[in-house]
Amino acid sequence: MSAQQLDVKKSWQAIRRHRLIVAAVAAIGLLGGVAYGLVAPAMHTATSLVVLPPPPATDAEKAAGSGAQSIDTQVFIAESEPVLNSAGQNLTPALPAEEVRNRVKVTAVTQDVIKIDAKGTTAQQSMRLANAVAEVYLVFITTDEKLPGDLGKKTGARVLEQASTARGGNVLVHLGILGLLGALIGSVIGSIGVLAKVRGDRRLRLRDEIADAVGLPVLASVSSYQATDVSDWAYLLEHYSPTAVEAWSLRKTLHHLGLDVRGGGPVSLTVLSFAGDDKALPLGPQLAALAASIGIPASIVVDAHRETRGDDALTIHLVVVDRDAPHLGGSEPTTNTIIALSAGTVTAEELARLAVAAAAADRSIDGLVVTDPDPADRTIGRVSQSMRRSSSRLPTLLTGTARRTK
Repeated sequence: MSAQQLDVKKSWQAIRRHRLIVAAVAAIGLLGGVAYGLVAPAMHTATSLVVLPPPPATDAEKAAGSGAQSIDTQVFIAESEPVLNSAGQNLTPALPAEEVRNRVKVTAVTQDVIKIDAKGTTAQQSMRLANAVAEVYLVFITTDEKLPGDLGKKTGARVLEQASTARGGNVLVHLGILGLLGALIGSVIGSIGVLAKVRGDRRLRLRDEIADAVGLPVLASVSSYQATDVSDWAYLLEHYSPTAVEAWSLRKTLHHLGLDVRGGGPVSLTVLSFAGDDKALPLGPQLAALAASIGIPASIVVDAHRETRGDDALTIHLVVVDRDAPHLGGSEPTTNTIIALSAGTVTAEELARLAVAAAAADRSIDGLVVTDPDPADRTIGRVSQSMRRSSSRLPTLLTGTARRTK
């Protein structure tokens, strides 16, 4: 997989992860577009047609100067300042020449016909403006008077079709188009803002990223238990019962560590987590509850204080370390050690510092457990970087984790 494909995939995942922000900005854009539509009302468009005489057929007509000028010249005349200014003054209320120029567009339909499109805030205004421009244009090209640029040559031009109907001007369509355009612009701006924010965010979110940071496999992914106060922790320690999905993920963790054997000798497990990572802290009690449910009595040790759940077939030590300066020198050695962390809370540097501190304390980290993985993460955290570079078909996570509801 190329680096560009990875960047596109990560960018899309970042946008999905912050979709509420993008949706909020899109909603603001939608409201802004509708508000602009109310300030700038829908415009009606009317069309009048002017037919020009055929070009001179004989040399005598050419010498006499009769016949039509080129079609480009006629379009230029119709869009000239004198014509537009006079047409605007003939309306009630009058419109300045600049406003008329913004509302009127003259095009050549054929070599003999020019089309005058005029816009107005009402259907009547657009029709009056289109007809006014056509009438003033005819005056300019048919009069015998001396006009600027010697435009006063009789040509025999006439109005082919006066503007009698107008199109457009539907308020709902007008507001809908501007609203959707505003929402689209808002979505783009929101997405750009999210990508700019994510670009400077070094926290690890994908299982493969977490595993690559320290070269350790992700043993399992579990849903966190929301423990926000003392009562939640008391319920977790005394009454917690994992759901089927949670039990399977926790069982896989114990199985990978070889701690799910009934009747074995006393074993112990250290669960390392970072200070401030509240979603990862309950993993130890969750593992103890799962072990007890499958017939393995377990106890929990927190800062040398033991919360007994039975005998000591499995002892789980909970150790919380500082992100900037992790230290494990005073903790009791155990049979196994894992790191519990929630997706999007730690950086590669913080994770590496913890691995170095564990090595300095003569501890071997057996793996990682990710709590509350990103729903868009389809990686498994157990495929090496070299395999990902060399293989196009890689295992992906087919099922996610269920969210606990109270």
